[in-house]
Amino acid sequence: MSGRDQSDDRDTAIRFLVEAALKSVADKRRFRSPQTKDDWIDRLCEEIMSASETSHQAVLSSLIATGVTSDEVLGDYVPAVARRIGELWVQDKATFVQVTIGAARLQALFQNRTDLPRGTWLDRTVPLGQSILMILPAVEDHTLGAFVAADQFRRHGLWVRMAIRLSNAELLRVVEEGRFSMLGISMATYKSVENVQEIIKNLKSSLDRCPPIVVGGKYVADSDGVEVLTGADLAVRSAREAIEGCGLASVAKSLTVDSLA
Repeated sequence: MSGRDQSDDRDTAIRFLVEAALKSVADKRRFRSPQTKDDWIDRLCEEIMSASETSHQAVLSSLIATGVTSDEVLGDYVPAVARRIGELWVQDKATFVQVTIGAARLQALFQNRTDLPRGTWLDRTVPLGQSILMILPAVEDHTLGAFVAADQFRRHGLWVRMAIRLSNAELLRVVEEGRFSMLGISMATYKSVENVQEIIKNLKSSLDRCPPIVVGGKYVADSDGVEVLTGADLAVRSAREAIEGCGLASVAKSLTVDSLA
């Protein structure tokens, strides 16, 4: 055997040992119970992007077993995981496939609540004769924020209807046929601004009585003067702020809320 062959064999053996050591560390971390909220968010983020179809559900079950409520999971942990996934994507630490899988599973928690451990969900929607329309502009790719916001409003006892990527004509027809107390528009990025301007202008010029139009989301949370820029009546950073600003009733007396994206 030549010296080069021996060197190649040695490099292969070293690489194998390193990979085995890293796998061992990862396995120990996976089986170690998270100790802090950030630990739980990291674990849930890891499992919700994994190839396993059920590992994230096991993490959710373990989290709820510690005393965390399903309300807190959906209103606090899920948005935090969504932000963490976005950070990993920006930092090039997560692949497109992982991000897609993670986002789909997070959204499924709102669309199909059976993904939460059975028996942990309480129906929080208490009808108060008020309903809102949550609008997701056609140019927005991020739908999770709109579902998070809708869930927050439901916790306050409001009926919520979703309008996702409708044309101006379709949206106008929905608003005309509904009896909405508020129209909420989710803005995750700057690219929504022009589209939202058009939506709001069309609604206000076409309706005899236009409900208050509220914009919220990550872009709103990071910017000032968005209501002036878009023509909205209010720019808010939380569901509670939107409800209070529009003078709506709420069944929630003390509730932590997240922004509209």
